[in-house]
Order: sequence, then C-alpha cells, then structure tokens
Amino acid sequence: MANEILENYIGMDEVSRRLSIHIESARRRARQGRLPAQRLGNKWLVHKDELEEFARRYNPRRGRRPIRP
Repeated sequence: MANEILENYIGMDEVSRRLSIHIESARRRARQGRLPAQRLGNKWLVHKDELEEFARRYNPRRGRRPIRP
C-alpha cells in the first residue's frame, strides 16, 4: 500500500532534471513554498501530476544580472 502511494511521487533529483534547474534551487523552492512539495523525513517529494502542472507554467529565470552603466 505505502509503495503504491510513493510511486506517484518523485524526488528532487528528478524534479531538478525535469525543470532544468540545479537540485539546490529545487530544494530552495520547495522550502519557500514556491514548488508544490511535501517533506518525508529528510527528503522532499513532489507528486507527479503536481510537477507536470507546475512545469507547464514554470518560467526558469536567471538570477539578477548586474546593471551596466
């Protein structure tokens, strides 16, 4: 039963590959509540359907770039 439930969730390594971002960026977004993830022990998990919904509207932006004079 528990294994069937966990089959619907994926870890941050796969999430980061799907979103094409660094794994620490994915974890940070999860901690900040910007990525729909649940914590199970010391691991972050994302439901596959929620990740697909998030990925459809996700726009990866680079960090601030320096302003040139």
